[in-house]
Amino acid sequence: MIAVTGIVYLAILVFVSSSSRQERYVLRLGVKWKAFGEKVQNERLQHLLNQSGLSISAAKITLFRYSAALIYLLVQMVGDFVRSEPLSIYDPLIAALILLVTSPQRVLPLGWLLVWLHQKTLIQKDGELISFIRLYENNRLRKRGYVEFGAFCAGTASHFNYIRQDLYELSERAVDEGTERAIEWFCGKFPENHAFINDIRSILLATEGMDDNTEAANYLREQGKIITKISSDQYLKKWSFIGDISTIINVIPSIATFLMIVCLAMQYIMLIKGNFSGVGMFQ
Repeated sequence: MIAVTGIVYLAILVFVSSSSRQERYVLRLGVKWKAFGEKVQNERLQHLLNQSGLSISAAKITLFRYSAALIYLLVQMVGDFVRSEPLSIYDPLIAALILLVTSPQRVLPLGWLLVWLHQKTLIQKDGELISFIRLYENNRLRKRGYVEFGAFCAGTASHFNYIRQDLYELSERAVDEGTERAIEWFCGKFPENHAFINDIRSILLATEGMDDNTEAANYLREQGKIITKISSDQYLKKWSFIGDISTIINVIPSIATFLMIVCLAMQYIMLIKGNFSGVGMFQ
């Protein structure tokens, strides 16, 4: 098998030795690989990856899953063939286990990890949104004049990671389509059941709709309590999320200790039973 593989590899090298043939072969191989990737594209997995903030194609994840299981199975089959041993029944089961563990289902490890990353991304994104509205409030309350909305969004976008691209596009839309439509588009990027996006929308629309700077400043001072409450709720939500993770980490040693005690007790009972196997009380 190794000799046949080497001969095939040598034949491929000879075939693509010329530059023109090599370019055509690589191009054809790339087209076939892309077409295969589109066939195994998982829209649900891609949606989970996008929500988790991971810039990875779902097709690559799917190809990696099946390739890992297939490679493991082939390696075990070749090893059994070389050792002249029958194929173990555990090898297909382990390959199936690889596919199961890397499945994007919510209750499985990969799916749980993606859901956890999604929750973490939402908390970070909400935190940046609160920081943005705080900066906007400080900008409008400046005594020496404030920066226009479009320029303000473009200037502050570089300070954020999760809403950076949205703020750049918000700046462009504010110039091209108008501030009101741009704000509606920006707030529409968040879920409908978002905790405070409606408050942010109302504050931005009302403030940008006022021509009198003094009136806008007074309005923002009145809405400062709402912004403070949003910040407090976000702080509690963030630390509650971290507290849940910390609780799980702290519970793991206790569970491991309990299981170890149970295992030791069972081993002790089996040891006594083995030493006194002839005694009637153990039968």
